[in-house]
Amino acid sequence: MARQTITRKEVDIDKCFPDDIDQYYQIATDYLNLQTENPAGAFELSKKAWVLADRWSAIQANAGKLATMNGLSKTELKDYAYQKYRQMQLLHELCRMVWRSGEDAIRREGTR
Repeated sequence: MARQTITRKEVDIDKCFPDDIDQYYQIATDYLNLQTENPAGAFELSKKAWVLADRWSAIQANAGKLATMNGLSKTELKDYAYQKYRQMQLLHELCRMVWRSGEDAIRREGTR
């Protein structure tokens, strides 16, 4: 199967957080290519998504200061950061489900 990628839909705010955006799209691409037969990979991806969710949460919490520094409105930055946070939080939860299902399957195979 060919590796899937997510198409970047750049917005102006992306330029303010290039490293975070690169990580966001890398994690999203890794998620698209996650196989249910790889619970260890799902667990690692869930940790990366959680860390990035925390980063976007911090950006959201500091939206006032960061918006001023980057010539944005506080509301605009807060909404933007929340959407990135929420996507990473959901991805974290989904990867944990894949990990848990895979671990359960491994245990069932081991008891046969």
